[in-house]
Amino acid sequence: MNDTYRYLYTHISIFGSLPTHKVFVSNTSNKSKLIFADNTFIYGLVSDWTLRNSDFGSDKVTWIEEPKSYLENEKKKLALYKSTHPLFITESAI
Repeated sequence: MNDTYRYLYTHISIFGSLPTHKVFVSNTSNKSKLIFADNTFIYGLVSDWTLRNSDFGSDKVTWIEEPKSYLENEKKKLALYKSTHPLFITESAI
């Protein structure tokens, strides 16, 4: 059974955290899909606190909606993060 995900918020990277990613949560559980600037993703869990606090958000649900310069900068940061963290592996849609 395929999960359906809804956009929750964009997590902006800070020093020591994962690169900036868009957080989508399953409509049936607290399973989440974190989508990075290159449209690769990982799955995770979102805490109940995050689910209850809906103050988070952005009007830009997809990466293509972001300004081009911002998107390119985030792709560079993601590439750097991946090169310095070889165990960090993302998936891509086929």
